[in-house]
Amino acid sequence: MTSDKSYEDEVLKFRTERETRLRENERSWLALSGLFWLEEGNNTFGSDPANDIQCQNASVPAHAGVFQYRNNAVTLKVNDGVNITCNGTDVKSKILRADVEENPDFLEVGSMIIVAIRRGKNCLIRVWDRESPDRKNFTGLKHYPINPDYRITATFIPYDPPRVLKIRDVIGEEYEVEFPGFAIFTMGGKECRLEAEKTEDGLFFNFYDPTNGNGSYPGGRFLTTPPPTDREVVIDFNMAYNPPCAYTDYATCPLPPSQNRLPVRVPAGEMIYRHHHE
Repeated sequence: MTSDKSYEDEVLKFRTERETRLRENERSWLALSGLFWLEEGNNTFGSDPANDIQCQNASVPAHAGVFQYRNNAVTLKVNDGVNITCNGTDVKSKILRADVEENPDFLEVGSMIIVAIRRGKNCLIRVWDRESPDRKNFTGLKHYPINPDYRITATFIPYDPPRVLKIRDVIGEEYEVEFPGFAIFTMGGKECRLEAEKTEDGLFFNFYDPTNGNGSYPGGRFLTTPPPTDREVVIDFNMAYNPPCAYTDYATCPLPPSQNRLPVRVPAGEMIYRHHHE
């Protein structure tokens, strides 16, 4: 009984911490308010509709400045009389470090937070709104009931050398990802296999199952695990969670590899967000 209660508390703690991050982080997925592709040359931005990048927010000046995109580099140039900070310091002109670099540059203007992001060969501008109603009105996530039967000890089979697969994301970019191995297990009387990506702390699984669009998010779900031990890995589907695209139209989520389609329903973990939220 104690161990069951302890396990349930562990799952609930994980879920509560995710909800807290979504609610309290100014750069949470719920606060995303825009995603803009940069064109080669000058890209004007501000609240005026005439800008290339329109930040639809009264706290942003009508004509705030320009993002110059040349030779794969993004340079910010702020218009006279406009106050913009970069990582907390006033800025007028700067070559921006993108999200994939160490210590990316976060700009703040009005209630907006802005960063350059790289996806494939393209560069985009991502915008958050600290006053986002989606974040302020967030009432929590919805989950399937905790079921220990969906905490599975799988066999981990490493690749030697690691396998490289092409992964596509929701905005159509394709890139190569290294997979150190795969997990194999039986669930619902069927053999299941999931390709695993490596993380700093263990493994990452991006998967589909037949609940997608019928209880869970249509685009699949994510799951992380500790590192394998003696070629075994514990996969707890009660800890499955939605990709960022479940909460916003402005994320750039990777789609699950085609190999990661489970043949059985997994009514465990996080359910679809937006239809019960709206």
